[in-house]
Parts: sequence; C-alpha cells; structure tokens
Amino acid sequence: MKVREEQFRVRTFDCQADGSISIFSLMQYLQEVAAGHAEELGFGFARLSELGGYWVLSNIRIEIDGLPRRNDEVTIRTWPSGHTRTVATREFVGTDANGREMFRAGSEWMVVNKQTNRLKNLLRLDLALPEAEQKALPGELRRLERRQDYRPVDRLRVPHSSIDLNGHVNNTEYVRWGFDALSRVVKLDSHIRCVQATYLSEVFEADEVDIAVASDPNAKFHVLASKSGEDAAVYLMEVVC
Repeated sequence: MKVREEQFRVRTFDCQADGSISIFSLMQYLQEVAAGHAEELGFGFARLSELGGYWVLSNIRIEIDGLPRRNDEVTIRTWPSGHTRTVATREFVGTDANGREMFRAGSEWMVVNKQTNRLKNLLRLDLALPEAEQKALPGELRRLERRQDYRPVDRLRVPHSSIDLNGHVNNTEYVRWGFDALSRVVKLDSHIRCVQATYLSEVFEADEVDIAVASDPNAKFHVLASKSGEDAAVYLMEVVC
C-alpha cells in the first residue's frame, strides 16, 4: 500500500501557551493528510459524495513521545490498514525534521449515509479499500467505555464555527471541548503521553452539550459529553499524562 507523506510547519495559531502544538490542532493535521490520501486513492470526499455518503472518525488513539513546537517542521506518514463491513482503519506516524519519531496514532473510520445517517456497508461500496496492513500501535485499538464517576463541569451550545464540510461538528472540536473542560478542574502535565477519543453520535449546530470529567490517581483523565437532557453519550475522551 502506498504511504502518503506530508510536511507541516507548526504555525503560531496552532500552539498552546507553552509553545507546543495543541492536540486538536495536531488532529487537524492528521485529518488533512488522511483526507488528501483518501482522495489520492480514490475513496475520498469526492467519491463518497457520489455514493451519497461521507467518512466519519469513530475512534482515534495518539501516543506521544513529544509534541512539535512553533515553527518546527513535522512530517506525517499515513496509510490505510484494513477494513471490516463497517470500519476502515488508518495509521499515522509523525517525525521531526531530524527524523526522530514524535507520535504514532491508530484510527477507525465509518461511512455514513447522507440521507439516513445510517452506516453504509463498506463491502458493498466498491472502494478498493486495502486488506490488512501494518499497524502503527501495538495491540488492538479498543473503544473507550463509559465510567460511573463523572462530574459535570460545562454546558455549551454548539456554535456555527464548529460545523465542518459534512454539516456536523468536526471531530477535532470535540477534543478542543474536552481539554477546555479538563482545564477547569485540573492542571494537566505539560507532557501528554496519550490521547484517545471515541465518537458515538453526531452533533449539529445549536445542539446543547453537557460535558463531565473524571480522573484517576495515575494521571489519567476522562471526559464524557452528552446532549443536554439525554443520557446517551456523544463522545468519550481519555488523556494520559
């Protein structure tokens, strides 16, 4: 399978207060290189639009050795790594200008029908998706599970600026909201070792979302978001420092 490699220079507006790239900005880089590769391979935005669908990120885990900083160059390599009836997987590896590895990520994607919002069967779409390829992370990429000890910290009304090309909240916005919520109750260590986000349902402009957090003694933090007045989760997030 052909691997796509793309270079980015970390811009000032991608950085957080300590000068390193924010996690949600890093995820925007991953999203960009993934989208470009999918187009190149013939199953990107244009092809999915013809089929009445679009890709949605359903699960991603990023393991981090170090984050690039302002003006640093980062090279991101990505490749699709297999699929089932409903899930296609994609891998990422990021290195600095000297070739030193900075992060690895594994991700899972699904195709949603634009009209019904139901999942499409990947085996019936004739997308020439690749069979199993090497994974970036060891072991199985599991979905996060809901805990019982969250405490509410925020309620937000989804702004227009959070909506993406597909008409719903972009996956990186959920991560932004998660870090905003965590910052209200805890001071995260400057070195984040791992971030995972599991997406459960779509959110649209003007929806109200309740965000709750929990923490473990071992520097592991958790986020749960749900639509206001509903018990079903919208997404789950885990941060390890």
